[in-house]
Amino acid sequence: MAEVKNKKASVATPEKETVVVKKDKAAALVKPQFNAQVDKRMLVEEVHQQAIFDSILSERASRRQGTHQVKNRAAVSGSGKKPWKQKGTGRARHSSRRSPIWVGGGRAFGPQSVKNYSLKVNKKVKQLAFRSALTMLVNDKAVLVEDFKMDKISTKDLSQKLKSLNVDKLRHVVLVSENATVFKSSANLKNVTTLKAHSLNVETLVRADVLLVESESMKLLTERVLGSN
Repeated sequence: MAEVKNKKASVATPEKETVVVKKDKAAALVKPQFNAQVDKRMLVEEVHQQAIFDSILSERASRRQGTHQVKNRAAVSGSGKKPWKQKGTGRARHSSRRSPIWVGGGRAFGPQSVKNYSLKVNKKVKQLAFRSALTMLVNDKAVLVEDFKMDKISTKDLSQKLKSLNVDKLRHVVLVSENATVFKSSANLKNVTTLKAHSLNVETLVRADVLLVESESMKLLTERVLGSN
């Protein structure tokens, strides 16, 4: 028998491709750390995730206006006359052309404006969720008490102030202030959410990368949290 010789086929080595990895700018940022003086009575020893979840669910549900409205068979236009007699035609019996099974008839069981989407959460659970969310920010050293003294409305001045604090590139900056000038100056800053102390909620705290609070607002926050205990 003829011997079969194994010949190694020459395989061309492919050239190494250069892979360009695009880095996320936000991930590459180094978030500054702040050591704010927060009253320890406002914080909790253990963060309660379930309370945070329930409170956010309630806050989102309460924002739904429930203004949807469709026409039922009583509201839709059309005659209420019986299309044809009950028996003797061979057709199915019908009572009105406004019936939901007719084209152009009313909607059966459609949404009405009386719908209330609000979800009840106990007051103590809401306070526990708020304190837990605040504790998470304090543990991350993401709370700063800073007064933004602004004599005039200026987005540029506020932006430079945030840049000096090294927070201008963060995605979610929450600014708590009672000053109307600060509110108007931050209106065009997409990554800055400005609220008053009584409007601050749990979802905003959870989403925040950094929390900037003016001294006056900090006093109001302290009264809000400790006054309800």
